[in-house]
Amino acid sequence: MSKRPGSNKENLEETRRTFLDVAIKEFCEHGFAQASTSRIVERSGMARGSLYYHFGDKNGLFHDVYEDIMSKCIVGVSAKMDVFDDAWDAFMAGTDAFLDLCLQKEFRKIILIESQGAMTYEQRIAVQQKTLLAKLHNLLPDLFARGYFPGHNAQTFSVLVYGVLGETGRALDFSENIEEDRKIFGQAFKETMKCLRTSP
Repeated sequence: MSKRPGSNKENLEETRRTFLDVAIKEFCEHGFAQASTSRIVERSGMARGSLYYHFGDKNGLFHDVYEDIMSKCIVGVSAKMDVFDDAWDAFMAGTDAFLDLCLQKEFRKIILIESQGAMTYEQRIAVQQKTLLAKLHNLLPDLFARGYFPGHNAQTFSVLVYGVLGETGRALDFSENIEEDRKIFGQAFKETMKCLRTSP
């Protein structure tokens, strides 16, 4: 087999990207437990040894798929939040953007459902704290300074919000009318946050 054009670094990154793209489809279609590294290797057109080199095993591959999706998602969420100067408006835009992500099958299946059994809580939190939770934490000091969400601190409140949003996303996976249910859940979440806020 002849060497592909490009530097070794470029070839390694291309191989890794190929595996991630194929694995996303595999995990989404079959779930973590039933996903097959043999199918992933076959569909990627790469050598099995390359998969082990980049990811170690199926668990390592899932972890990197999880982090890859979360890293992509935070770009879109940030774009919707950063247009607002007011922390409350940015917070609500960010949570709304998260609910929009829940409409995507790959996000629901891999991030919200399959990750529960494929990764430890500590592993998931470590990725979330670099992505979505980090973005939320940056807003909270301003909101708490205004007297919003009394009785909470940044840690408890961020876990509360992320937990509610995550469970909403999991529920949408069983919806018969996902677009309509997303609107209903979104409105309920907004009203709940307004009640918890207490300050005008």
